[in-house]
Amino acid sequence: MRFKILVAFVSIPLMLGMPNAGTASAAEPPPGDISSNVEFVTNVPELRAAISIAFIKDSMFVSTVHGVYSYDVSDPATPKLLSALPMYIWENEDMTVDVKRQLIYVSRDPRGFTSPATPGSVFPYGAVHIIDVSDPSAITPVNVFPVPAGHTTTCINDCKFIWTAGPVASTSTQPADWGGRPIFANDVSDPMNPIECPEPIDTKRNDGKTDYVHDVQVDANGVAWVSGAGGVRGYWTQGKHRNPATGKMQVATGCKPVPYAGGGTPTSATPSRFMHNSWRNPSVRVDGVKNEVLFGTEENTVTDCKTSGRFATYDLRGSHNGEGFVDTNKTHFRMKVLDTWTPEGAKGASGCDSAHYFTDRGDGVLAYAFYGQGTRFIDASDPRHIEQIGYFRPDDANTWAAYWHDGFVYVADFTRGVDV
Repeated sequence: MRFKILVAFVSIPLMLGMPNAGTASAAEPPPGDISSNVEFVTNVPELRAAISIAFIKDSMFVSTVHGVYSYDVSDPATPKLLSALPMYIWENEDMTVDVKRQLIYVSRDPRGFTSPATPGSVFPYGAVHIIDVSDPSAITPVNVFPVPAGHTTTCINDCKFIWTAGPVASTSTQPADWGGRPIFANDVSDPMNPIECPEPIDTKRNDGKTDYVHDVQVDANGVAWVSGAGGVRGYWTQGKHRNPATGKMQVATGCKPVPYAGGGTPTSATPSRFMHNSWRNPSVRVDGVKNEVLFGTEENTVTDCKTSGRFATYDLRGSHNGEGFVDTNKTHFRMKVLDTWTPEGAKGASGCDSAHYFTDRGDGVLAYAFYGQGTRFIDASDPRHIEQIGYFRPDDANTWAAYWHDGFVYVADFTRGVDV
């Protein structure tokens, strides 16, 4: 795609109508249900329409529909605004950070050129913005370039590459037999001169059909887990590995990854089969074996407990020999389900809502966003027996993501802003 997007930005420490330093509210718990082992610390209401959060040391970066903001959270009780970068953005649902070079990559999907996003207003492309946050008090845009998709973008191989995923921009700009967009990758070794990888990644993911990829998470072993329509599949992105689809040894790169494991998700566990995001904690065991448990979110944003999106744990055993990659149009391979969980009947719940983003404390204890059902603290260290161990559900919750950071949980809530 050989054209440029010209966008003007202003980077400011403070601005009229924008959040003011030290404006976090007093620590008065909001109306709702909060378990006794969860302590409300503070709320930053100025960050309403918060969607995603990332951290570099004591700096918190928050992406909202009206801009990107940096806060000093060295004292979690009093987050202090450092800088603001006003920009209409949709949706950047999972902001990714290059810690070494101190860059943020913001993903704009094809619906994201107006705010609020207009469903009928789509472009044939998305975009990725690169923002310099080396000085959190003066965050500065450095580049923006078009991508065929856009919605989420993820650092691969220490941010030498980014993988961008997202919804259909225009059916006229993709092959007729595609159900949605796969991964489009870029080499960003030089952030000012991104190089698009020759071929899309994670094609034929949904029983042999190229379909909508939503997001990517890279685990501690370097495996990139790609979630979307039909299931979750993992890839090696560096090193030399046996490709189970071909039986040959192959050097994995950010442009040409090597299949690892994973595959389709069964309707018995996830009725919509739309997998939103995933994670593998190598220390979590099944039958005493490490590295074989995959956590996954199904997103289906309805409040009907029978079909609302749920949290699921999967057994990767039986998927390491290409079962999720070879002839899936015929085999309809499905991973084994260990357990599922929704807020239905749980303490502190007023009903059901879809699962969304979660983070792992490191021991299989998850801070998990469930939209109107707030933040759920889930112990998945025994993947066959998922258990809720705490909850934070304000009456006005619209919780999109929850992040562990230095012993605290920072919650991105579209209605409330950021809760700590």
